[in-house]
Amino acid sequence: MRRTAFSPLLSFISAIILLAGCKPSVPSRYIQPGKMEDILYDYHIAEAMATDYENRNDTLLTRVYKLAVLKKHGCTEAEFDSSMVYYMRHTERLHKIYETLATRLGNTAIALGASESEINRFNTLSSIGDTANVWNGETSFVLMQHPAFNKYSFMIEADTTFHAGDKVMLQFDSQFVFQDGIRNGIVVMAMRLANDSVIVRNIHVSNSNHQTMEVQDIKRVGIKEVKGFFLLNNNLNRAIENQTTLKLMIVNRIALVRMHTPEPFTVPVNEVHKDTMERQLPSPAHTGTKPSAPPSLNPRIPHEPTLRQQPALREMKVEQKSLNVQ
Repeated sequence: MRRTAFSPLLSFISAIILLAGCKPSVPSRYIQPGKMEDILYDYHIAEAMATDYENRNDTLLTRVYKLAVLKKHGCTEAEFDSSMVYYMRHTERLHKIYETLATRLGNTAIALGASESEINRFNTLSSIGDTANVWNGETSFVLMQHPAFNKYSFMIEADTTFHAGDKVMLQFDSQFVFQDGIRNGIVVMAMRLANDSVIVRNIHVSNSNHQTMEVQDIKRVGIKEVKGFFLLNNNLNRAIENQTTLKLMIVNRIALVRMHTPEPFTVPVNEVHKDTMERQLPSPAHTGTKPSAPPSLNPRIPHEPTLRQQPALREMKVEQKSLNVQ
């Protein structure tokens, strides 16, 4: 077979294409993605159990459950922490794991009795209609304690599908992976109206749970935009806590739901007065008598004689009878 001058060049190009198409795998010294997903799945379930235990967030109980999860999967705490540090540096891998985790945790909630319509109530909505999901960002992401990676901002400009008086509700699920320290997540949402006034709402997130917050154009001014941010706040007293420890806040199942609200129905005052008077007066068809004049609004001129006038009227009737007899 005759070799051509282009053969070495073609082989070199083929090698480059193969190398570009093959993504490097996770080093063997770290927990592999499939096993890491299983560990994190059990970790979040154990954390939810510790949080719901007697309606309190027991840090000691959370740690006990965490160690039990690692023992179940034959993993030491040092192996788990070093692997999580690796995944923190390769956020695309961690993001992919949590995309699958969100589905697994949702299916588990349904199996335990939660309503599927409640879990996926707004995530399947389109961007049009009276109730619509207008979220245009990532539906899940991971926040770290480092300033460059501890904030996620969003902004949605209002279009013709927004109406005056609309209500906007932000919903999401939050999970934490913390070695130690205070969980201090903050979510802020602001609505800028047509007159440039701003309505702001914020919540503090400190546990793994389903979160909701809403803001509304109550005065029906009109909406220009809705914006806000998710923040994993650094603790104020950094001397107490080791800043190299593992601290992650995972946000997923995000939906920003825009809902139309009907205009309030008002009745003119004269219509209310007319309706009240009609309901007070008896109908001739029900009484069987001719309609009489409405009672006088002047209390000084009553239509019926008072108690003092009744004896005098009886005497006048007696006298009139005697005159008729004569």
